Amino acid sequence: MTDFHDLRHYIDNLREKLGDDEVRVIEGADWDLEIGCITELLAEKEGPALLFDNIPGYPPGYRVFANFMGTAQRCAVALGLPADTSKMDIIRAWKDLSKRIEPIPPIEVSTGTVLQNVMEGDDVDLTAFPTPRWHEGDGGRYIGTACMVITRDPDTGWVNVGTYRGCVQGKDRLSLWMLGNRHALAIAKKYWARGQACPIAVVVGSDPILSTVAAIAAPAGVSEFDVAGGLRGKGVEILYAPGSDLPIPAHAEIVIQGEMPPVEEESVLEGPFGEWTGYFTHAGHETVVRVNRIMHRDTLGAPPMIPTVPAGDQAVPLYSASVTWDHLEASGVQNIRGVWAYARQLMMVISIEQTGAGDAMHALLAAAGRKRTGGMERYFVVVDEDIDITDINHVLWAMFTRVDPSESIHILRTPTTAIDPRLSPAKREAGDMSMGIVLIDACKPFAWKDSYPSANRFDESYRAEIRERWKATLPL
Repeated sequence: MTDFHDLRHYIDNLREKLGDDEVRVIEGADWDLEIGCITELLAEKEGPALLFDNIPGYPPGYRVFANFMGTAQRCAVALGLPADTSKMDIIRAWKDLSKRIEPIPPIEVSTGTVLQNVMEGDDVDLTAFPTPRWHEGDGGRYIGTACMVITRDPDTGWVNVGTYRGCVQGKDRLSLWMLGNRHALAIAKKYWARGQACPIAVVVGSDPILSTVAAIAAPAGVSEFDVAGGLRGKGVEILYAPGSDLPIPAHAEIVIQGEMPPVEEESVLEGPFGEWTGYFTHAGHETVVRVNRIMHRDTLGAPPMIPTVPAGDQAVPLYSASVTWDHLEASGVQNIRGVWAYARQLMMVISIEQTGAGDAMHALLAAAGRKRTGGMERYFVVVDEDIDITDINHVLWAMFTRVDPSESIHILRTPTTAIDPRLSPAKREAGDMSMGIVLIDACKPFAWKDSYPSANRFDESYRAEIRERWKATLPL
């Protein structure tokens, strides 16, 4: 695992290991929709990471970094793997690492680059930063996308780090939308029950290990800072802001500090926002963060590089595939050749080598039974080992040629999440948070597997030989 000092160190690594074109500097794009649309267009093509500068209305150096882990190659760099590591080997590396990881607590330091600039009291101004309006239908400018939201349990002292969308509601107000089953909301409710506002810090702009760990969530009682330390191989450098017992990364780009009262005391209309599902979700009154301090770095005398948005982000699907693989093994599924996720994690694909008639269904049921933290996995597909599950065209070919819809498809019901666009208004009002999931057996029927028509695809060893021989001439 690479020990990234901060987000800038990661950017330097991308340029060093993948070439200068891997991080494209774009000057003059407007914060209002233009940055969002450029990000969307290039993320769809698995294009470069994007560093927006000279944003109209803001001084040079007030930058926005987007699509920061939008390809498997960038994920490999984030994990400290060779840049040319195959997609399935990235999954294997993450899976193997998760099995041997030992949490390492953070290291407290007396100062950090995040303290280079401090706004307090009347000087606090969230609008000083070029926060984009990412989509035309968004209900505001979202600075919190790939962010870290830090809270501390008042009973146990447990420090939780999560990811929640955050909208700028004024110079000293930030709204957060927290789903009902999230750790931060449970912690906040403890403060509210005592008649207190919940102390909170929102980190914008951190290295990919911290931002990824914040998004995937550690078990209750385990701090994501400790998990990030285990992934790094050394503790994360943290410090405590004046008057706060919340640890913050010493080298973050921006930290927004404040307190969160209960929604009954102060609320604001939040949303909608174009979520990772590709749909706008949720508009309603949510709690606010009363911001009392903003800390941020500067850049050669000019202020900071700011929000990141995980458009096209590959880190979450890689993690989902990894933990699904672990769960399959723990459930006794044998001869797993790989697991891959599509559309973030809306479709999980499992490759197995069949040794018995029930192997495919065993894999499907085990995958569907994994405990998820609000995930929306809709489709679970199992294929034979000859299918390249990292290529959607190969997966679709298996589904189109090896599935008998009357025999190979099964539908179950399972809990879903509040961002699910398929939940009807009536179901939401009734509190019915369930959805159907589809299990698809796209393997050759085991009973006559050996008699199944042979595929006419060249084997991988010869394909690799041809790629090598013709790589200078053809885009293979």
